Amino acid sequence: MFTLYKKELGYYLNNALGYIVLILFAVFANFLFVKDIFVVGSASLGPLFDTLPWLMLIFVPALVMRAFAEEKRTNTLEVLLTLPLTETEIVMAKFFALLTWTTIGIALTFGLPVSLSLLTKLYYPGILVGYLGQILLVAALVSVALFISALTKNQVTAFLISVVALFCLLVLGSDFFAALLPKFIQDNLLTVTPLYHLQNFTKGVIDLRSLFYFVSLTAVFLFLTVVDLEKRR
Repeated sequence: MFTLYKKELGYYLNNALGYIVLILFAVFANFLFVKDIFVVGSASLGPLFDTLPWLMLIFVPALVMRAFAEEKRTNTLEVLLTLPLTETEIVMAKFFALLTWTTIGIALTFGLPVSLSLLTKLYYPGILVGYLGQILLVAALVSVALFISALTKNQVTAFLISVVALFCLLVLGSDFFAALLPKFIQDNLLTVTPLYHLQNFTKGVIDLRSLFYFVSLTAVFLFLTVVDLEKRR
């Protein structure tokens, strides 16, 4: 499993696509944060944590789209399945490689709180909890996109479907969408959306219910991906 993990991570380390997506993500994340400081006058990391999920809407599908779709297109998935690895190990190796690369993208924003500390006093434990929430969200989004990539052999199709699926998942928890719904629907719907549970981490609070939500959501889609691969044996 570790060998496959290194191979998958090595693809992004030795491929321009991985660096291009990573750099674009970092540029947009840093630019939007700086805009909030100098244009809006905000001096907190709240705007950054609110923006990152929407950037991940493009960032994650762009990285994950090839995970299984390319394997199927080039007929190497069958070869992969003949290796002395279980379907679970294959899925987990790809998942952790993608999670590592997306976490590196998040890490490229670490310079922002350091810069902000020059302007105002920051509570670093709360910031670390906020970043933990972002990583948990990314893990969930990667698992969803990974499952979609396993359903098709066209990378563009995997990308587009992933963007739509992740957009629906995120927009259900947005304030704009919630305002359009009756109160009783809001109370029930929001509790099953990622942005609702991300709010606790953004506030610097580790809520076990929210932690369980992200872990469960990730596990469900990884399980579905494993099941899809098992059908190809």
